[in-house]
Amino acid sequence: MAQEHGSGPGGAERRSDEAVLLVAGAVDLVLESAEDALRRVRALLGRSDLGELTADVRRDLLARGRNSGLDPVRTASAPAHLELLALRARQRTGPDGAGGGDTGPDDAGAAEEPAPTGAGFRAPGHPSR
Repeated sequence: MAQEHGSGPGGAERRSDEAVLLVAGAVDLVLESAEDALRRVRALLGRSDLGELTADVRRDLLARGRNSGLDPVRTASAPAHLELLALRARQRTGPDGAGGGDTGPDDAGAAEEPAPTGAGFRAPGHPSR
C-alpha cells in the first residue's frame, strides 16, 4: 500500500528531506557521468595514433556529408526549382506573354535559354520594384 506524505506530524519534513535526497542523487549521477567522460577524453588524448584517428574521423564526416544530399557543389550548380517552373511557364506563353501554345512536358527540359538564377530574376507577370 502506498505511503501518504504529510498524513501525520512531521510529514512536511519527510517531503523536504526526500526532495533534498533526490537532488543530491541527481547531482551525484551527473558528476559521475562527467568523471567518466573526462576519463575517456584523457584516454583518447593519450593515444599515440591521435593524428590518424582525427584524419579517419574527418574523412568519415566528409563522406557522411556528401551522402546526406546537402553537398554544396551539387546543390549550387543546379538552378532553383521555382525558377525552372517560371522559365517553363514563360516558354509556354511565349516571350511577349501571348499564348504561344503548350510545348508539353517532354519539351520542358530542352530549353535553349539557360535557366536564370539570382535575385535579379523576375517571374513572368511579376511587378518589378
